[in-house]
Amino acid sequence: MSCQLVKAIIENSIVVSAIESKQIVNKAIRVHNLSPVAAVAMGRALTMAALMGKEFKNAQDYLTVTIDGGGPLGKITVCADGKGHVKGDVINPQCETLLKQDGTLDIGAAVGKNGSITVIKDIGLKQPYVGMSKLVSGEIASDFAYYFAKSEQQPCGVTLGVGLNKKSCKSAGGVFVQVMPNCREDILFRVETVMYAMDEMSYQFDGSTAEEVIMRFFGEFNPVITERSEVTYKCDCGKRKINRLIKGLGKAEAEQILAEQGQIEVCCHFCGKKYVYDKQATEKLFTK
Repeated sequence: MSCQLVKAIIENSIVVSAIESKQIVNKAIRVHNLSPVAAVAMGRALTMAALMGKEFKNAQDYLTVTIDGGGPLGKITVCADGKGHVKGDVINPQCETLLKQDGTLDIGAAVGKNGSITVIKDIGLKQPYVGMSKLVSGEIASDFAYYFAKSEQQPCGVTLGVGLNKKSCKSAGGVFVQVMPNCREDILFRVETVMYAMDEMSYQFDGSTAEEVIMRFFGEFNPVITERSEVTYKCDCGKRKINRLIKGLGKAEAEQILAEQGQIEVCCHFCGKKYVYDKQATEKLFTK
């Protein structure tokens, strides 16, 4: 199932994007069998990747984000394309749940903040764009906001939330506010005041659509809806990609794996799908 993403513009100077991302997070939980702290961390990262992917102009444009803070959760990788597809992976999906003193999940401790966030954008140029910034909290939202300010010199606001019940995500979403160069100071001040009040985003998206959240917080500005689109957790792995991967091993190494194991098995980290090559299939691959 897909999630709806909505974009609106305020005073022709501020763009507000919002997504209700519960279905994306639940798909990630099922694919990776995520622990609660891993589900929240990856859910926030996937939600932001979806918002960033919708900034692309072309369907084939591609985004890869890695968040590596040195915490027990390990590196988080999320990807998005211009078609509205996202996917993700995490090194330690069964990371032990860490709690703050108030009893809430300690995402910052699980992710860690002794590391960096790296963004790679492939938008059809000779070389992909690569941006990087240090992690400031490990809580994901503030780390993305810091990245945009420092690496892309773009003032913005980011708020993300994932709420869980015992076995799944009950609510999730995010809001991404981008400020254009022509924005008046009084409008910016008022929008910043609204953003400061947007805490506990998982509750804001519990039973509410992305458009309803935008109107709830920014209705006083009379936002104009400019886009409604769908985002889905979907992996783009396939036989062609795996064929190239096997051929990249080289014939000698592939034959060695066959001799030792009887087959070559490749499992996609993003969706869990397995590709199995026996001797005949491997030989056919190298004779093409």
